[in-house]
Amino acid sequence: MPKIEPRRGKIVIHLLGRKYEWTVEPRYWRNPMIGLALWLTLPLLIYATATSVFHYHPIALLSTLIFANLLIMMAVPFNLQVIGTGRLSFGPHFFLAVGGYTAALLSRDYGVSPLLTLPAAFFMGAIIALAISPITIISRGVYYVLITMLLPFILGEITYWRSDIFGAETGIPNVELLFHTTGNVTLDVLIFVYVSLAIALVFLFFVDRTLRSRYGLMMGVINEDEDVALSYGINVRWIKIVTFTLTSGAMAISGWFLAHYQGSFSGPVWLMPSFLIMVLLTATLAGKGAIYGVVVSAYIVATLREITRVSLGEFSVVVLFLILLTLLYFLREGFWGLYRKRRYREYEPSIRVRRKT
Repeated sequence: MPKIEPRRGKIVIHLLGRKYEWTVEPRYWRNPMIGLALWLTLPLLIYATATSVFHYHPIALLSTLIFANLLIMMAVPFNLQVIGTGRLSFGPHFFLAVGGYTAALLSRDYGVSPLLTLPAAFFMGAIIALAISPITIISRGVYYVLITMLLPFILGEITYWRSDIFGAETGIPNVELLFHTTGNVTLDVLIFVYVSLAIALVFLFFVDRTLRSRYGLMMGVINEDEDVALSYGINVRWIKIVTFTLTSGAMAISGWFLAHYQGSFSGPVWLMPSFLIMVLLTATLAGKGAIYGVVVSAYIVATLREITRVSLGEFSVVVLFLILLTLLYFLREGFWGLYRKRRYREYEPSIRVRRKT
């Protein structure tokens, strides 16, 4: 039986030999709950407003939300990987392509269902990451960047060399969808929005719990100074390998989702440097170590991408990156830094001393 122990400002729940704490003060959980509610209702609000009030099908808007959730699915584990390895990787989209090709090939050639291609995509990305994880130990700086940058280029060349398997630009067709269609295309896209949102929420939950744990503390020490981490007896090599392996497997799940969302997978589309830049800018504009800022930056990046694409056509990419670079210059602490400046007392307790006049 669970034991509930009330304390000052919080409630402690003892269950199955473990202790769980819940802060009672609303300032600690009110804003996150409001943000989560807005995030969950936004797709449904767009769908209902567009179909009922304006009488059109908001497929483009819902697709933009899916792309934003995809950026979250990539940027959240990428942020954790950077913290845990102390290295800036330029190859997160490589693992997306690995997961996408794994899911697409298993589905097309062997008829494997999406529920089974999900663990297959994760393990394939994790196994490849485990094989190349020594680079997080033996290389750093520009050498690490160059190695990780070469991975997507190598995979891209393989897709053209073995186009009979990977399909080059045309990709791999006839991939089973995540669910049977309802007959309403807009409703199907809305369901995919919530599937991608659910995956993003799971990633946020696990990364948040990791960063709040003892393991996350050791990752932070490694990110600041590896020599200091070694002096404290932290197994730097083990943490780097585990972090790089698991976060790469998580990024491969993004490829799995794309394959079963589009019904096909074309690696060269996602191995383009432009997509890598969007992932990096999303992670950077979120703020240093601010995983919840990734949600804000991903939706802003995806929205700006759609606006510039519709209004500027072939010049959209140039204008988009100029806007994002401008935001990067002026927002030194990212979008989450703006929130922290206004709500600073929610994060750092302060003591006010009343002086006698």
